[in-house]
Amino acid sequence: MNLAFTYALLAGVSMATYVIGLRLASSETHPALGTALVTGIAFLLNVAVTLAIKATGAPVSFSMKSVYFLLVVGVATACVNLFTLSAYASGLRVTSSFVIGGTSTILVLLVGFTFLKEPFTWTKLLAIGLIAAGTFLLRWSDV
Repeated sequence: MNLAFTYALLAGVSMATYVIGLRLASSETHPALGTALVTGIAFLLNVAVTLAIKATGAPVSFSMKSVYFLLVVGVATACVNLFTLSAYASGLRVTSSFVIGGTSTILVLLVGFTFLKEPFTWTKLLAIGLIAAGTFLLRWSDV
């Protein structure tokens, strides 16, 4: 198993923890306050990790172009937290969070093919269709 795949699996475990944690906190936390707490804790943890990496002597570098993209990602992260907490506070079931994941997966694939010129196959297009169909089926099963 290569390192990128290992990181992807760890990201998946982290995302599952994130979804379940937000669902459990949503009934007793205002979405704006929850977003502030999640973002603040993530900020502090990431600063600590960056300082620890820097203390080992490893270079910690960035470009101004990457800073601009990361600013957009920061706004998107705040929106993900706010809208996910709001969805759960409004009654979305944790088992319906695939609506969120399916939507993001479809958009990532489409942007990847269209703008980032990543390889396109008919199998991937079929996968997008199946994800969309599964997302709609999950949503309709909760009505």
